[in-house]
Amino acid sequence: MLLHIIRKELLDQLLSLRFAIACGVCLLVFLLSSIVLTRDYREAMSTFNMNKVMHRNELQQRTQVSSLFEGVTVDRPLNIMNTLVRGLSKELTESVRVQPGNRLDFPEGWEQNPVLPLFPAVDFVFIVGIIMSLLALAFSYDAVSGEAESGVLKLLMSYSAPRDLVLLGKWIGGYLALIAPFVVSFVLALIVILLFPEVQPDIDSWLAILALFALALLYLAAIYSLGLFVSCRTRLASTSITVLLLVWVVLILAVPNMAPYAVGQFVSIPSRDEIDREKQAKERELSDRHQRIVEEEKERLGTDDIWQDEGFKKRQQDMSEEFKDEIQKIEDSFLKQVNRQTRLSGIVARISPLTSFNLAAFDLAAAGIVQEEEYVEALKAFSGTWQEYSEEKQKARREFLERQRSEDGSVSINSGDMERFNNLDLSDAPRFEFSFMPIGDRLSVVYGDLLLLALWNVVFFMLAYLSFLRYPVE
Repeated sequence: MLLHIIRKELLDQLLSLRFAIACGVCLLVFLLSSIVLTRDYREAMSTFNMNKVMHRNELQQRTQVSSLFEGVTVDRPLNIMNTLVRGLSKELTESVRVQPGNRLDFPEGWEQNPVLPLFPAVDFVFIVGIIMSLLALAFSYDAVSGEAESGVLKLLMSYSAPRDLVLLGKWIGGYLALIAPFVVSFVLALIVILLFPEVQPDIDSWLAILALFALALLYLAAIYSLGLFVSCRTRLASTSITVLLLVWVVLILAVPNMAPYAVGQFVSIPSRDEIDREKQAKERELSDRHQRIVEEEKERLGTDDIWQDEGFKKRQQDMSEEFKDEIQKIEDSFLKQVNRQTRLSGIVARISPLTSFNLAAFDLAAAGIVQEEEYVEALKAFSGTWQEYSEEKQKARREFLERQRSEDGSVSINSGDMERFNNLDLSDAPRFEFSFMPIGDRLSVVYGDLLLLALWNVVFFMLAYLSFLRYPVE
């Protein structure tokens, strides 16, 4: 009996106009998205390779030791998953200036096309999260109410089929019809992507693609179950689709976008400008304290030549360390508040299945929040490596200057000495290396959202089941 119900439901869907429309829409958006995103990836790869050579040549052309503290420019490595998922980063690759002391200068976005932010990237996440979710409602809104209105449901129930089998058969048949155009379009999009020679997925990328596919099926099952539940609560198909569109707007659009603003009313954080002003105030305070220390040391020693005094050096070093600690406390406090607000916003936004799907998809594609945090931490670690390298290169110069310093504090250097320390060899300079998270780590990050999507499936289907048990058949 179950197979007959599944076959009947599947044939009804396959022969309907909405199935033909779904096939056309899926093919169009998936193929266009794959072509556009892969073309962008190819252009980004060309830019990445060119920038790497240019920045390496720029580094090799430096000759003065003092230029080491200007830092070095590194480039964001390319993520092959960006051919499917655009991710959080504005650019597929970008040049970042890394300076000692964890100072990172990211590029400004003012040169970008101002029209582009008005339109979201039509990638895998957008297609499944928005377009396919609407199609899921189109396939499920009249599964029960439509057949009750036409009298088909009464005829079906006259065969004394158990209601649980009827509902399960409708769910399986309708869901298979929904995912059929999605599966075909997704496979064709992958074929198009692989036609580009620049795209060469490794094993982690293939596993991530499979995980994305399974995640999409889980999300679509939840939305289809929601549509089935509403259909079981209404008597007319027109009422069902009206209610579902309202629920879709609230659950899919409103909740994820309004959650950060709602949480911000209770967990406010200072702006970045306020933090920068606080840091500048600390810098002015440091300058004033340094000047007072200089005056105190001159008065204590009775001379203006205090720069070689060990006590003065110790006070300077202690003050510098204290200043660094205070600046770090300001930054840590700000980041702690931001992380708290982000965490609470994520909890509230997960009322919507779309939030769980989006966050999990970004993380599976190594293009989400966790991956961005790891990228920034890798840049900071490289900043420390560059600082150690710079200090090692300057060590000989500092020792020479100390030997040349006279009693009055002046330093005399001839042209030969200047030539010696300004003919720098940076062929052994450290290189920035960064690897995206392996698939095992990505799955460990998203398991909570996967469980939440599974829970939504169970909740919506059980609500549909309980509603269908009491659904009047006349």
